Amino acid sequence: MRLLDDFGQPAIRQQWDSILQQDRLPHATLIYGDPGSGILPGAFSLANDILCTSPKEGKACRKCPSCNRAQKCIHPDIHFLVPLAGSKSITTEFLDHWREALTINPWMNVFQWTQFCDVEGKQVDIHKEDIQHVTAELCLQSFEGGNKVLIIWMAQFLTKEGNRLLKLIEEPPEQTYFILVTNQREHILPTIRSRCMQVYFAPMENQHISRLLVNEYKVNESTAERIAEQCGNDMGKALALAQNSMLNFREEMTSWFRTLLAKRGNEMAAWATKMGGQEKEEQKQFALFAISTIREILKDNTPVRSKSESGREMIRYMNEHFHPSGWHGVIQSLQSGHDKISRNANTKLLWLSMAIAIKNQLATHRLQHINH
Repeated sequence: MRLLDDFGQPAIRQQWDSILQQDRLPHATLIYGDPGSGILPGAFSLANDILCTSPKEGKACRKCPSCNRAQKCIHPDIHFLVPLAGSKSITTEFLDHWREALTINPWMNVFQWTQFCDVEGKQVDIHKEDIQHVTAELCLQSFEGGNKVLIIWMAQFLTKEGNRLLKLIEEPPEQTYFILVTNQREHILPTIRSRCMQVYFAPMENQHISRLLVNEYKVNESTAERIAEQCGNDMGKALALAQNSMLNFREEMTSWFRTLLAKRGNEMAAWATKMGGQEKEEQKQFALFAISTIREILKDNTPVRSKSESGREMIRYMNEHFHPSGWHGVIQSLQSGHDKISRNANTKLLWLSMAIAIKNQLATHRLQHINH
């Protein structure tokens, strides 16, 4: 895994550098934040600091054999617990899948992980057998004679099994560190939270997303800026868009709403066919982008930031011609559509149905003075 220093949260990296320099790192850390905020790359960065055999002022040197193995996700003293399908599944049996998924997208969410493991739609969890297995491993001496780290990714899936780890966290084996990673902090047992240093990762700023796309994924600067604007502060979505995107969301949304307002059935059907033919992840991101834009309209009733003049004109038109209450129904339609795309709906028919519903919703909330 790259990004050991730059995971999009420079303030947190600076905070950790200070803690490491003063040798004040606790044995348990809970990293939490929204999907795409860098919580997993951040966990790897901290784990590398803990395992480095030649640290400089407490921070990993990024050059020694230990750092090289950590960067490739093959360090023998980094242990994992991740959500899996099947109560008998053990993380060590999925390490090859896990490492490959991290190489492709270290910003992934649980849905993307289940897609990668080909268990989409199945219930995943962190199971008792897996916890027992990793507990036994942590009680053994480390492979390299130094520290050991357990990264628990999506720790909210511990649920009732979390108590099995509580004693281990309270009385950890010598030179053992725990890094819990979650985007649902409220689902972590309070008894576990209270024993961890808690670190909040705020949504990533557009400038950091754009910089990572350019520096780490070789996206050209103008495309990176556009993607950063569209991804909703989620680096995972930004990377997916950089790898697969065929659409300019801002321009596509403008085109779609113009089609809806024109009330031409053949044009709505053509647009639905076009959108329904895109990758499902991209369709979902478009729906979320549309929701985000509408919420900005409702928030202050002023045009949102946009480099596209047509985008500004479209939003200004919507502000002037439709009552704010009408947009709540539009958001509900888009949210419902987003959920149905995940459930393998016929997306071409789905987008056509959504277009008709949204067109009717807007028609009933058109400001009266415009009709006269």
